[in-house]
Amino acid sequence: MGKIKNVFQNMSLKKSLVLLAVFCLSIVSVLIIITVLAFSGMRQSILDTRPLHIYGYTDEYHGESGGMVVEPNDFAYGTLSRENQRNYRAVTVFMVMLPVIYIILASVAVAKFYYKWKLQAPLKDLKSGIHHISGQNLDFRMEYSSRDELGQLCDTFEQMRNELYKNNCKMWDMLQERKALTASVSHDLRTPITVIGGYLDYLNKAAEKNALTGDILRTTLENMTAAASRLERYVDCVRDVQKMEDIEIRTEQMDLKKWIADMASAFSMLAEQNKRQLEIRDFSKTPFIRTDQDMLSKVLENIFSNALRFSEKQIVLIIEETDDCVSFSIQDDGAGFAQEELSCAALLFYTQSAPLHTCPGRTGGGDFGIGLSICKILCGKLGGALHLENGSGGAVVTAKISKCGDSGERAAD
Repeated sequence: MGKIKNVFQNMSLKKSLVLLAVFCLSIVSVLIIITVLAFSGMRQSILDTRPLHIYGYTDEYHGESGGMVVEPNDFAYGTLSRENQRNYRAVTVFMVMLPVIYIILASVAVAKFYYKWKLQAPLKDLKSGIHHISGQNLDFRMEYSSRDELGQLCDTFEQMRNELYKNNCKMWDMLQERKALTASVSHDLRTPITVIGGYLDYLNKAAEKNALTGDILRTTLENMTAAASRLERYVDCVRDVQKMEDIEIRTEQMDLKKWIADMASAFSMLAEQNKRQLEIRDFSKTPFIRTDQDMLSKVLENIFSNALRFSEKQIVLIIEETDDCVSFSIQDDGAGFAQEELSCAALLFYTQSAPLHTCPGRTGGGDFGIGLSICKILCGKLGGALHLENGSGGAVVTAKISKCGDSGERAAD
């Protein structure tokens, strides 16, 4: 019964309705035939109780072996008794009404079983899903798995829910990043503004006391110029990140092996200049991928530059791939990330000197912490994510990108 129900559920709505109707009508037809035959026999049995009146007859003798044959010339049936008349009418009514009742019951059965087996579950799931979405709750799943039209509608609804969930998560991440950006702007702008304000106050007091000398003025102006320059560089950093968010990814077929060889040559030269050893482990097999070569190079250059600053002797570059992604992991032998840094280091403008949310950091170096922020944004635009962890010897930063040029942004780990 369960297998039959599953097969029925996977049929199209039209086919299942026709099949159920034909099945019920077949049963109704058999019942009608049986009913008509049975009640016809009962009616005939009642009619056979009528008295028979014979008017005249003809007899014919056929000899000793044939006997005498009597044939009536005319006959007529008498009237049924009142009781038999009532029985005859009752049997006739039942013979007419029962087929009608069978058809009504069959129609009800078709409607009931069709609704129960084909409509009830998907309509309930869709109603529940609409209720969840109207309540701004996207943390649910559509479990209806039939392959009929309503099953396809539920699949489409689930895809819509999933896309809404991803968009909401993306919007939430953007809001969090905007909050982080606001906090960072407030923190980093406060220091140079305070410095400039302090020097201006100092100049005013020195001028009031006639103690303003050329050396004091020159030193103060140099410090104020440095603070103003820091403000200008900070504004440039904000503009750079905004450009990364608005940049258009242009995918093209890239010779992965050649690109790895070129990057290895450039990184080896930088490592040698900084007295570091570079080890490259290439486990990739795909000769060509589709991606934005310039943006991928920028990601790896930023991560490698970060590794150069914090490594002690060695840097390891590991290239691996899965069915749909290629990952580039750069590991240094430095101190690594602290536990709280793993959740903070990829935030916008996270630095050692001006940490967000009081997290200590290792992404400083005078660049306002935009390196990992840019890598995170670009990895998302290249269909992948940025992942931070500690390996056996130090920090490991992994940039994962799509092999086929998908630019749908994913959440960074």
